[in-house]
Amino acid sequence: MPTIEFNPPVESRKVAAGDDRIRKEWTAISGKLRGRWRKLTADDVLFADGSAEYLARVLQDRYGVDRQEARLQVREFEQGL
Repeated sequence: MPTIEFNPPVESRKVAAGDDRIRKEWTAISGKLRGRWRKLTADDVLFADGSAEYLARVLQDRYGVDRQEARLQVREFEQGL
């Protein structure tokens, strides 16, 4: 029986890669986060386990954007790091 490999869509791999980088650098980029999105609170960026997904959820809440737009903004931010 042949082995079937699962390869997630390219888009989901990009999100995962961004998530890893933002999570790894979360503490170091907290000032950049608040500079880019002024509605983020100090508590938002002090969250110890910050990630791209967490950031997207907070942006949805603070700015009233849909999930897709929030993720797009996070990916664009991550690319500029």
